[in-house]
Amino acid sequence: MTNAGPDRERQMLGLFLVPGVYMRVLADVVRQLGHNERGLYEGLSFGPADLASNDSRVFVTDAIVMTERALAMAGNQGLSFLLARELRVTIHGTLGFAALTSPTLSGALDSVRRYLQLRVPFLTISLTDTGKEMLVRLRSEFELPRQTPFLAETVGATLIMLTEQLIDRDDAQQKGYALEHGKLPGVKVQLSAPEPDYYRSFAHQLPVRFEYGQPQETLVFPKGLLDVKMRLADADASRMAREQCEFELQKALKDQGDIAHAVQNVLHMTPGPLPSLDSMAERFCVSSRTLKRRLAEKDTTYREIVEAVLKDRAIQLLRYTNQSVSEIAFELGYADLSNFSRAFRKWTGKSAGEFRQEGPDPAPEVGP
Repeated sequence: MTNAGPDRERQMLGLFLVPGVYMRVLADVVRQLGHNERGLYEGLSFGPADLASNDSRVFVTDAIVMTERALAMAGNQGLSFLLARELRVTIHGTLGFAALTSPTLSGALDSVRRYLQLRVPFLTISLTDTGKEMLVRLRSEFELPRQTPFLAETVGATLIMLTEQLIDRDDAQQKGYALEHGKLPGVKVQLSAPEPDYYRSFAHQLPVRFEYGQPQETLVFPKGLLDVKMRLADADASRMAREQCEFELQKALKDQGDIAHAVQNVLHMTPGPLPSLDSMAERFCVSSRTLKRRLAEKDTTYREIVEAVLKDRAIQLLRYTNQSVSEIAFELGYADLSNFSRAFRKWTGKSAGEFRQEGPDPAPEVGP
């Protein structure tokens, strides 16, 4: 886990939102693979209609839940490669335009390195020059054992596919980097995860070789390839696009996401017992003190948010399950039934038994 610090705090708390268009495309691919994509949205704060606009945004916590569901449905069908194929350059907005119009591949990679956090805030890119090669290293800032390999594979495939599509083929050939049997010479993607079963079905369609079981998530480019021109190179247009990206980045860092909403989303999707303040702070890569301060700025506390989530969950379990009060208390993380009973009476003014006797309410009033 990354240690919390001023820079990490500024980055993670400032960029809680991801473009809704990515989630819309993900749902489209899941549907194309023969699954009912409606299940992806269950319980989330948005639906398909909310993602119709290209400027829609969703919380990272919601995006994580939706992606996990997509992986459960279609992860073993090569979802990462199919998604990468659909993530065309125009989908990435000003970042895509900045890369598209960069004078060279080197400039395009630098734009991606600088502004990727506007699109995928939990992924960072670093460039390492070894003299003969440029290593593009990918790093996820969240510990997501199932999603991190998917994310690395998707981003790696997306960058490689866009490179193959956008470089000037004639200039590449003149510089000794003509495509050989549809492959970019000297370019490879290295991933730490084991090779998935579906890779062999996609290998012939990919413009580079993917190597699995490697030490780090890395895209390897020959240094000379970075000097190849982009097909739609336009220095003025690229400069304006980068300026717009810079404006968006600074605005995002100033505005900052709704930390209270983000924490509540995580808690709603976490089975009991709910995490401590320290654990939640670590999840967002900040100190406990910083998380307290950020929540105070939203006129709430971590305890108040936890209480609201526990209240909602208790009401739903009492009204719509046959679990005993003791079982519900244990599920919610209460080791002592009397503590749960006191908390429930404080929330509703009634005992759990009295509340249950009233029967289901088609529109229960829950929450703080």
